[in-house]
Order: sequence, then structure tokens, then C-alpha cells
Amino acid sequence: MSVERFAKERGLVPQRIRWWKAKLEGKGTALVRSESPLALLPVQVTQAAPAKRGEPVAVYLRSGHIVKVGRGFDEDAFARVVALLEGA
Repeated sequence: MSVERFAKERGLVPQRIRWWKAKLEGKGTALVRSESPLALLPVQVTQAAPAKRGEPVAVYLRSGHIVKVGRGFDEDAFARVVALLEGA
């Protein structure tokens, strides 16, 4: 399956998949050294770790943008920003 098709079916940005693939293959940095080919595998989150006090929460949008918000953010303003970045 092509990267474009994989990304489209999952609502992701193909460029982000290519970036992670290059990073995990060690192009540019020595992050992972493996004899076997790399693959994306399904995962299941069993329990979410609570956010540390004061740390922003990162929201990754389908458009490839990342929005970070902290405690007490304005939900209406956040919704407007997301709609703008997602092209709605």
C-alpha cells in the first residue's frame, strides 16, 4: 500500500509518515539500529497517563499542525483555531 493511501485511509498527512519512516530508519540520526525491516504495528492504549500539572497538551491535527494548550484554555477559541487550521 502506498504511503499516500495509508495516510488517507487513516486521516493522516503523508509527509508525517515519511518523516517518521526516515527517522526510524536512522536517516540523519542514529535512533534505531535493527536487522529486521521496520513496520507500523497496531497498538491499544489501555490506560492514559495523566498530564503533568502545568505541561501543555499537544493536539495533532490531520492537516499536520500541532496545537499545544495548557490548563484553563478557552474552548471556543480552541475550536475556532482548529477549524481554521483544518480548513473548515
